[in-house]
Amino acid sequence: MAIACDLTINFATAGNSLAYLGGGWARSEPEFSWGVGAESHLVLPRLAEADEYVLTLDVVPFIHLPELPSQRLVVSINDTVVGSAELSRPTLLGYRISPALARRSDKMLITLQHPDAARPKDFSDTGDDRYLAFSLSEAKLYRVTNADAPLGARLPAGLMLGPTNERSFGARGHGDLTEWVMSRTGLTIPEIALKFESLGENCEFGLFQRRCDAEPLGLLRFSSTFMRNLIRGIDNGFEGLGTTEDIDPRLEGGPRREYMIHEKKYALVYHTFVYEGQRSIWLMREQESARLMFLRRKFMEELEANDKIFVYKFSAEVSEEEILPLLMSLNRYGEATLLWVVPAGRDRPAGTVEVVLPGLLKGYIDRFAPADNAHDLSFDGWLRVCANAYVLSRLQKSARSAAGADAAIERGKPAGAKTETGGA
Repeated sequence: MAIACDLTINFATAGNSLAYLGGGWARSEPEFSWGVGAESHLVLPRLAEADEYVLTLDVVPFIHLPELPSQRLVVSINDTVVGSAELSRPTLLGYRISPALARRSDKMLITLQHPDAARPKDFSDTGDDRYLAFSLSEAKLYRVTNADAPLGARLPAGLMLGPTNERSFGARGHGDLTEWVMSRTGLTIPEIALKFESLGENCEFGLFQRRCDAEPLGLLRFSSTFMRNLIRGIDNGFEGLGTTEDIDPRLEGGPRREYMIHEKKYALVYHTFVYEGQRSIWLMREQESARLMFLRRKFMEELEANDKIFVYKFSAEVSEEEILPLLMSLNRYGEATLLWVVPAGRDRPAGTVEVVLPGLLKGYIDRFAPADNAHDLSFDGWLRVCANAYVLSRLQKSARSAAGADAAIERGKPAGAKTETGGA
C-alpha cells in the first residue's frame, strides 16, 4: 500500500483555502475558519486515479457547557454520506472514499452538515451573532494505491483470527501461556512483546511489556498525549522534541512523590520512576532533554524500518474516523502496521484480531486497566491480542513477498509467454 498526500488545505488567514471554499464559511481567522449555518461546502478538483482516497479534517466544535455540550457533523462526498460524528472536543477525523464516488464528476463536492450551529451571543455577552458549528484548521486528501501490491498481496478486510480454546489457554498458569504463545507465534513471551511499540494513550501497554520481562526503549511507552498532538508529532518527525525549555519536571502523587515530565511542544506527560530527593529539578530537565532527543531518533528510525507493530488504545470509545488520520500519518514513512485495541463485544470475543484495511488491525481485549491503576491490566488479554496480531502481520508480509516474487517472475517472462493454469 502506498499513500500520498495530494492536497493540503490550510484554513488560516494566510492559508490556501480560498481556492476551495464553497458556501457556509465565515471570514478566515489567524489559525482557522469557522463553518457557519446549517452546512459548509468545499469544492475540489478531479483527482488522479487511486484504489481509495482518505479525507482528513482537523476540527474543533463550538460548544458551551452545559447548554451546548457537543456538535453533530455529517460529511458527504458528491451528495453521498461517508460518515457522521457527535463531537465535544478537538478531533482529527478521517473518511474513506471509493474511487467511483470520488471521480463521479469533474469536481468533488464535500458537504459538511452541522445542524447544531449556535450563536455565541446566546451564551455570553460577546455580541457575536454568527451561527458557529466547527472551526477547521486543515484538511488533507490522501491517495491510496496498491500498484505494487496486487490483490493476492493484501489480506482481505474482515479476516479475523479468534481466541483459542479457553481450556488450553492460561488455565494452568504461566507455563501454559508460554507454550501457547510459542505454538501460536514461534516466539517466547518476551520476544512477542518486543515486536510491538506503544503510541500511548497511557502507560498500560508499557507495563504489559514489563510483565513480559521486556523493557524496550520507546518514546511513547510510558507517555500520554492527545491524538492530534501525536499525529502532529509524527507528521513533522517530532521536530524540536527535547528542547530544555519545553521540559517541566513536577513532583506528583504520594506519599512518595514521583517526577512526572510535562513536555510543552507536543503535550507529552510521562513517568520517570525517579522520586523526590533522588535528583534535582535542574538535573531532571537536562537528563530528560537528552533522553527525549535519543528516543525521538530511535522512534523515527523504527517508523522507517517497519519492523514494529504500533499499538494504540484509548480508554474511551474511539471511532474508525479518528484512527484513520493516525494510520495515514504512520504510512508517510513506509508500510506501517497499526494495531487499534478496543473492548471486546458480543460478536468479537476477547483475543480476536481482525483486518480493517491494509495496515490496520483491530484487536479486542476483555478489559483495560482502570484509569487510576494502570498496573491492574489484563495480562492474558493483551497477550492473546498481541499474538494474534503478530500472526496476521506475518501473513500479510508473507502474502506480499509471495505476490512480489510472482510479479517478478511474470516480468521476467519473454513477450508472448503463457502462464500455466493447469488447463489445456
